[in-house]
Amino acid sequence: MSALAPSLSNPGARRWLRGLSWLVSALLLALAAWLLHRYLGAMRWRDVAAALVQLPRAHVVVAVAATAVSFAMLATFDVLAARSVAPARASTGLAAFAGFAAHALSNTLGFHAVTGGAVRYRVYATAGLGAGDIARVVALASLGVGLGYAVLGAAGLLMEPAIAEGWGRPAGVAVVLLLAALVLWLARPRNLRIGRWSIALPGSGAVLRQMLVGGVEMSAAIGAMYLLLPPEIAPSFADFVPIYLAALLAGIVSHAPGGLGVFEAILLGAFPAGARAEVLAGLLCYRLVYNLLPFGAAALALGVFEARRRKA
Repeated sequence: MSALAPSLSNPGARRWLRGLSWLVSALLLALAAWLLHRYLGAMRWRDVAAALVQLPRAHVVVAVAATAVSFAMLATFDVLAARSVAPARASTGLAAFAGFAAHALSNTLGFHAVTGGAVRYRVYATAGLGAGDIARVVALASLGVGLGYAVLGAAGLLMEPAIAEGWGRPAGVAVVLLLAALVLWLARPRNLRIGRWSIALPGSGAVLRQMLVGGVEMSAAIGAMYLLLPPEIAPSFADFVPIYLAALLAGIVSHAPGGLGVFEAILLGAFPAGARAEVLAGLLCYRLVYNLLPFGAAALALGVFEARRRKA
């Protein structure tokens, strides 16, 4: 880790990485815009509207429940991180609220590090946490999200999706072995040092808890979208997992608000042209259920939080 720290603390290296990040984002957005123009131009909007009407209501209800589970797990990441960083100052309720609000707003507005960090700072500062402690909470919560991505990626590969063409299980075993090596490596206290920042990494038990929470969170998020696909065109869940994860990762890298456009382009491209109107209907419903509903709830909750804070 010591060799990594100087490079990340070097202003020139940071500018180069920032420029590369924005270049990749611009390329992804341009590609997504071109693909969406092609896909949407070949659709009839009355077919999309008809597909929306035909979505099974029971599936929509279960998708809302899956969304609730996903955001509960996202809030749990902050609870676990706050217990590690500042157990005496950040209560469980405050940490859960900060985690939920940060994810609900950043999932819709984009720029997760900036948006989520600003929300967490506003909430945790009321408990007396300084910028350093808040940065550590954000880092540990983000680690949990990344571990959940890895756990579901490994599970998806082990289920041998068709897209893997026979190499899914060996790749899944490799990811599992890497996760196991991480758990063993963290059996002793470890610190991650980046420039002047030092973060005490969680121990093996905490990482295993993060993996469990992350696996449940990602399963619920994927399930919410999967349930909104018409049953007659939906692939097996094993085949859908890598498609969703690739679309989610591309949306995050693009820095587009909520991955808007990039996420849709990848999912639409994974289905044949004749099924894309039904897929788009499912995507529109998913954006309402997984993005707009939590965003509205978080915005309202933050408004109440600020009003009570001012009154106090």
